[in-house]
Amino acid sequence: MKKKIIARFLAGAVVAFSTTAATGVHAAPPQTDVTGVITENHMPVAGATVTALCNGNTEVDATTDAAGSYLVVFPIADCPFGSTVKVSAKKGGKSGVASGTVQGITTKLNLAIVNVSIPEFGMLGTLMAGGIGFGLMAYMRRRQDQTQF
Repeated sequence: MKKKIIARFLAGAVVAFSTTAATGVHAAPPQTDVTGVITENHMPVAGATVTALCNGNTEVDATTDAAGSYLVVFPIADCPFGSTVKVSAKKGGKSGVASGTVQGITTKLNLAIVNVSIPEFGMLGTLMAGGIGFGLMAYMRRRQDQTQF
């Protein structure tokens, strides 16, 4: 009786092993997931570009879904427990940044994006150049008038 039980167990193990090998089913390599929600005025932002940087070395990009959610996956060797993750998101002229420490298999970092418009330096530069030019002209003219006497 014991021989029959052992034989059936071994036969089952061989079938299970050969099925796993034939289908290519293997254990997934360990990974670190960084997930979160991107919002603007407490509303989810769909289609935002998200970039996650782990330890300043490995960068992974993603795009938010309709609910503003994102997921980036790092190999665990590139982003182990205790690593610093910096997540930045942008859409249009709006952006935001958040950072945190990897606390396990999944780390959650939510962030809000805000309008960060930079003033046009073209107009400012033109006004400054005009003012400097006018000042130089006045200085040179005054100097010229003083040397004639």
